[in-house]
Amino acid sequence: MNKRIKFLISVTLIFAIFVSSFILPASSFENEIEVSTDKLLLVNIDTNTEVYSKDADTKWYAGYLSELMTFITAYEMIDDLDHMTVKLDKDYLSKLPSSDGCLNLFLGKELSAKELMGIMLITSGNDAANALADLATGGDRDAFVDEMNSRAKRYGMNDTNFVSPAYSDSDQHVITCRDLYRLYMRALKIDLYMEIMGKKSYIPESLYVEGDIENNERYTLYPEASILNINSPYYFKYVDSAKLSVTGATKQGVGMTSLYHGKRYFFAALNGLNESEKNVYADARKLISWAYLHLTDRKLISADQKVSDVKIKTGWGEYTIALYPPGSVVKTLPKDFEEYKLEYKENIPEELSTPLRIGETAGSIGITYDDEEVGTVRLSSKTEEGLSMMPDFGRFCTYVFSRLTPFVPEGSVEANSDVLKPEATLATQPPTEPPTEAPTQPVNDGITGG
Repeated sequence: MNKRIKFLISVTLIFAIFVSSFILPASSFENEIEVSTDKLLLVNIDTNTEVYSKDADTKWYAGYLSELMTFITAYEMIDDLDHMTVKLDKDYLSKLPSSDGCLNLFLGKELSAKELMGIMLITSGNDAANALADLATGGDRDAFVDEMNSRAKRYGMNDTNFVSPAYSDSDQHVITCRDLYRLYMRALKIDLYMEIMGKKSYIPESLYVEGDIENNERYTLYPEASILNINSPYYFKYVDSAKLSVTGATKQGVGMTSLYHGKRYFFAALNGLNESEKNVYADARKLISWAYLHLTDRKLISADQKVSDVKIKTGWGEYTIALYPPGSVVKTLPKDFEEYKLEYKENIPEELSTPLRIGETAGSIGITYDDEEVGTVRLSSKTEEGLSMMPDFGRFCTYVFSRLTPFVPEGSVEANSDVLKPEATLATQPPTEPPTEAPTQPVNDGITGG
C-alpha cells in the first residue's frame, strides 16, 4: 500500500474520530491566575478537556505557526522523505521567497525532505518551508498552499487561512487558539514530529560525523522557542514541543505541549507581549503548573454503561433500544471535585427510524461541572436495527407478544434501573503529585525578561 493511499485512509479515520468524539467546550475552571496574553487555550490532550480559555476563537496572525501545517502537508504529499532531496546551491537559495537565511549554513549541501522538516520545525525557517513546498509539488507553491487550506478545513479549522508555506504578515494568514489545537492533534499523530521536537536540538543526519565535535557543533540547531532551550531563562522542563511565532517586534504567539507523569497538556497563546515577564512563556508556565497542581482525571461513564433509551419506529410498530458512549468517558476536573456540581443533560430524539447501524450517532449527553461545560459525548446503539432478517423478526415477535399481554403501568417496575445516574457514575483515580519545580501558588516562578 503506497503512502498516498495510507494517507487517505488515515485522514478518513481521523476525521471520523474527531467529529464523533467529545466536543471541546468554551469554558474554564476557576483560578486566580493573572495572564497578559490576549488569546489563550489550555487543553488536557488525554481527556480532550478544555480547562482554560480566553478569547480562543478570535483570529490572529498565524505567522510561523503555519509551518506546522507545512510539515503535515509535506509529510503526506512526499512519498520518500529520506530520498527526495534538494541541492542548496546559491542559485536555488536566491530564488526562495521571504528568505530568512536559515539554509545558508548548509550552502552546497544536499538535504532530504526529512532533514528540511527538522530545520524548519526547530528554527522556524522560511527557506526550509518553501523548499519543502517545492519538493512536494515540483515548485508549485500556490498548489501547496491550496493543499494546506484543504487540510485545514478537513481538520475542522474553519477560522484558519494560509497564504504561504512559511511566515507571512498578511491579514489573510490567520489562525485561532482552538484551530491551533486541532492542528497540533494532527501533528502529534505523526511520530516524526515528536522525534524532531523531542530532542530539543537538531543536526541533519547526513551531516553528522561520529567523533567530529567541531563539525557536529557547526551544524547543530537549537529551538527558536526558547522555552525548550535549557540555556534560556524561559526554559521549562515539562514542555516537550513548542512552535513560536512573532508579529513584528513586540507580539508573540506559540503552540506547545507539556508532559508530566504521563499527563499531556496543550497550550496555545496568540497576541502575547514580548517584554519583561509579560509574555506567552510566562503565561504558559503559570497555567501549565496550575493544571498539574490543581486538576486530575476522573472516569465519569464506563464504556458498557447504558446512558439512555431511544424509540425505534418501524412499519409494524415501535420498540426501544439502549444507547451507550463510544468508550469510557474520562474528563479532567478539579482535584477538590464536588460530585453534586456534576450534571448530565441528555439530547435524545423522540424516535429514530431504521436502518440504524452499530456505532451510528443516535443522541448525545452533555456534561457540565459547576455550570461550566466539560464536554458532549455522542451516544449510539450496540446493535444493528433494520439491517438483518432474524433480529428484526425477533423484534416483531416480541412486539406482537407485548400487545397480547396485560398492560403494566409505567413506574410499577424499575425498567430503567441501569440508566445513567450521576450519583453512581464517579470512579476516581489517585491524584497526581504536582511537578517538583511548579510553584505552590500559580506565580511566575522566577521567569525574567529578555
